[in-house]
Amino acid sequence: MKLLAVDIGNTDIKFGLFINGDLKNYWRASGTDQPPEKFSTVLRNSLAAKGAKFDAVVYCSVVPHIDPVFVKTIRFCYPLKFPVVQIDPLKAKIPITIKHYPVDQLGIDRLVNACGARLLYPDRNLVIADFGTATTFDVVTASGEYLGGAIAPGIRVFNECLSQNTARLTIVPFQKAPSIIGHNTADCLKAGITIGYRGLVREIMGQILAELKTTPNINETMCVATGGAAEAFINMCPEEKFFHTIEPTLTLKGLNALYHHNINMEASTA
Repeated sequence: MKLLAVDIGNTDIKFGLFINGDLKNYWRASGTDQPPEKFSTVLRNSLAAKGAKFDAVVYCSVVPHIDPVFVKTIRFCYPLKFPVVQIDPLKAKIPITIKHYPVDQLGIDRLVNACGARLLYPDRNLVIADFGTATTFDVVTASGEYLGGAIAPGIRVFNECLSQNTARLTIVPFQKAPSIIGHNTADCLKAGITIGYRGLVREIMGQILAELKTTPNINETMCVATGGAAEAFINMCPEEKFFHTIEPTLTLKGLNALYHHNINMEASTA
């Protein structure tokens, strides 16, 4: 079976082609901030450029007005054997329980990450950090309970804010600063932005892990990094050991796992 998993984010649309459950190819395209008709063109061109062929589609989206265009374009252009499946937290069968967080407030990308990590690493306490437009932190216990998390500005947003709100400060490369004491404006910006962002992640991760140690029945915790900027962040501060593993395609793998989880659950209750 060939399954196309699609993650429609605030900036980009990410694609993953799974064949018999294995991720064979993944890519991204910009355009989710375009008008619907232009988004349809971006979608068709991106799939055509990869020569993508698939039997089924599963997707999640944080851009609701794009959803009907996405589904209509897929159905019109591709003869699918199975219906297009949207992962909706109010309808889909998920492998975690959510007791203390309003489900309608939980971003679908965060939910998919939490479920994907749970299915990939069962019976582990998990902290998932997703470095995207926002950097999100989500916590799942070994028993499968979603506890909540934290949301911070993403690396790019953090980097761009000064250039957008001042007359003379510019965007600098997100790379390790030579020193916390900069000797020119560019180095000062690198120090403040890169070391500052490292401090942001360290503080949030540290407090999450400290709080988890006081939570009954939670001992060791596995920390997972994902998102388009995860590797850039980790390469910027290689001396830090924030994470046990990097899963750049966790959201896509989560969509694939959730698709099959729902199919299997439906089959077992049929």
